[in-house]
Amino acid sequence: MKLQQLRYFVTVYEQGSFSAAVDKVHATQSGLSMHVSQIEKRYGVTLFERSSSGVTPTEVGRAFYKEAVKVLAAARIAEERLQSLSKTVVGHVHVGLMPTFTRAVLTAVLKRFGTEYPEVRLSVSESYSGNLLQEVREGRLDFGVVPAFVELDEALISKRMGTDHECLVCRSDRELPLTKDGVLLRDVSPLKLVLPGPGNARRRRIENYITANQVQVTDLMELDTMHGTLDMVANSDWVTILSGIMCLPDLKGGPRQVAPLADPPLMVDYMRIETRKRPLSEAAQAFADILQEELNSSLEIEPFSRR
Repeated sequence: MKLQQLRYFVTVYEQGSFSAAVDKVHATQSGLSMHVSQIEKRYGVTLFERSSSGVTPTEVGRAFYKEAVKVLAAARIAEERLQSLSKTVVGHVHVGLMPTFTRAVLTAVLKRFGTEYPEVRLSVSESYSGNLLQEVREGRLDFGVVPAFVELDEALISKRMGTDHECLVCRSDRELPLTKDGVLLRDVSPLKLVLPGPGNARRRRIENYITANQVQVTDLMELDTMHGTLDMVANSDWVTILSGIMCLPDLKGGPRQVAPLADPPLMVDYMRIETRKRPLSEAAQAFADILQEELNSSLEIEPFSRR
């Protein structure tokens, strides 16, 4: 069996149809169908149930997929091993990060990575978790970083990166009833609250927290722009809830103050996601390692603007 046949099968499996898989592997639909049929005929199995709307994997197909992605991953590792023998890390790394990371962690990572791996071409895309999941799944990103409460399908794997506080962010001169641990949101209400739209993965968690803790919200504004949200709360009586590392630049003073949500706290875990069939290249792993180290340092800082 050829690696190309495995790649074709895996792509059809993940896309759910032969037609959708065509653009991913730059092959014809008839070619894809022929290669999958050759596997089925050679081994006397049925991998997919075909219909006018697409394909549905059989039990054999699902079991074969799990083994096929392992083989493709091993082939990728072998290729990376050959490249590493040259002693120089090269290539193109494309990663996707949430605004949470790009505001407070990314600059330090870029400085280190550029110095340590000057031969690697780097691209960084900023987006929200739903888009990052799709981009990683489709192979356009080497990896992405998303909140750990995001649901993954079987094509993706994850690695936990760390735990952060969710924080109240408001205008710097606003008086808050602070405790040693942060702020009780119900003691600040009624709130005029800025939140991301319903498509953002964080939205439901925040709304559930507000309901469970009887926090009164009189006005709600939906903004799916981080810069717009930060500017709004700095120049009005509106407030928002953001993760701790996003708020680190505000701890040095400025137009916003930050306090962790307390009693109870609201925490968020971060995870790195990648595809099963394509392990990280040496260059991508190097970037992931530096990102993890800088994140660890950032998470050690308490996100609390103390006066």
